[in-house]
Amino acid sequence: MVRPNRVIAVALGKIVRTVIRRLGWGGGTTLPGFLAQKIDPGLVPDLTAQIPQGVIMVSGTNGKTTTCRMIAAVLRAVGLVPIHNHEGSNLPQGLATTLLAHTDPLGRLKVTEQSIGLLELDEGAFPQVLGQVRPGVVLLTNIFRDQLDRYFELDYLAALWRRGLKQLPPEAILVLNADDPLMASLGSEFPNPVIFFGLEDTHHGHSQLEHASDSRRCLHCNADFTYTWSFYGHLGHYHCPNCGRARPRPQVQGLRVTLNGLESSQVEMTTPAGRLTVNLPLPGLYNVYNALAATATALALGLPLAVLPTPLERVRVAFGRLEQVAMDGRPVYLLLVKNPSGFNEALRTLSADRRPKNLMLALNDNVPDGRDVSWIWDVDFEMLHGQARFVVTAGLRAYDLALRLKYAEWLRPEGLRRGVGRGAQPEGFRSADGSRGPELLIERDVVRALDLALTRTPPGESLYVLPTYTAMWELREALRKAGYVRPLWE
Repeated sequence: MVRPNRVIAVALGKIVRTVIRRLGWGGGTTLPGFLAQKIDPGLVPDLTAQIPQGVIMVSGTNGKTTTCRMIAAVLRAVGLVPIHNHEGSNLPQGLATTLLAHTDPLGRLKVTEQSIGLLELDEGAFPQVLGQVRPGVVLLTNIFRDQLDRYFELDYLAALWRRGLKQLPPEAILVLNADDPLMASLGSEFPNPVIFFGLEDTHHGHSQLEHASDSRRCLHCNADFTYTWSFYGHLGHYHCPNCGRARPRPQVQGLRVTLNGLESSQVEMTTPAGRLTVNLPLPGLYNVYNALAATATALALGLPLAVLPTPLERVRVAFGRLEQVAMDGRPVYLLLVKNPSGFNEALRTLSADRRPKNLMLALNDNVPDGRDVSWIWDVDFEMLHGQARFVVTAGLRAYDLALRLKYAEWLRPEGLRRGVGRGAQPEGFRSADGSRGPELLIERDVVRALDLALTRTPPGESLYVLPTYTAMWELREALRKAGYVRPLWE
């Protein structure tokens, strides 16, 4: 039956999306869905219920975008057609916009028998959407401290997730990170089938938790966990010496991991369906976790193990996740950073290559970034001490970054001048003795800062740009207008 409000909602959403794109105002990934849901609040639950192969929901603090790209590649390899909000908006209005793009003028979802939903969800929006959608598989990657003014502490966000998961259909499969205590605890609290994934190779682990770790205490008795191995943040092998609760043994295990600097990584896995080795064209331990999560999700769907290596080995980075752009004969790497654990992993990946580095760091405190930027004091900038040839700090909180680098003993500045900002000359200073520490330049305008960093980067050498969320969007929009990158929605 045709519903008038559905027809109006779909028509308005499609028109707004088209206008936004044609006028060059962006991708139209949020506003169309927002307006459509105002007219038809039942849009998302009704349309997702029409997807023949059901829905996979993916949420977590770090890794969900890249993991979804991996899952989408695997789904296509077996002939499935993912309906995936890959354009970047993982809030409810972004999900609605994605569904509108697959809807005919009468408000019916355009699908085939091979269509399957793949929905990436912001961790704060996950409980809300879970009340509207009945997924067959839910993947939760991890939970880290992020945007404290929006999500508050981890216990608050975890409590929201627990309330949301109470609405999960009993047959839905949970895919959880065994190395994250908060994630793993969910496996014992709900009656749903669970598939755990985790690392067994301890060569890249540490015997002590890094100070930025967020989950140190047992949820059941509040005693401090004992970690035999820590990989990053609070991910690792842990047990409670008081009540005996411990990391569950994962069904999908990373047995052997090889990290090849900024270029690639390799992981040998064991699963209930057998073993496989994947050569990822992506660096870092965090991408190994993403591959383990994607593999566990594929097994939850009953997909054959043999099909996994090829699509996983062809996945390319998502925007800003070590995305490479060639500019003026220089490779420019964009690494999105948004919380202490993710920033530390980015720095750890960079520090694997001990050669001098050309760096730009950009910190904003807009709403999508989180107003509270105190988290930069939990980032271990010290691990790159002595490796930077120069560093440009940029963004609305460029001075905060400069101060943090001072306390990381990258340099001892003689002083700062006021007046740096749009249209002003950047200021720079070296260490007080003229020999220790890299050159530091401060330019609050992120686009001007990128130009400045490029002029300081020798031809043929790489520039590494580590921006927070809105700084990344501003940079990438400038690169799009200059013709260096394609729009995200293409």
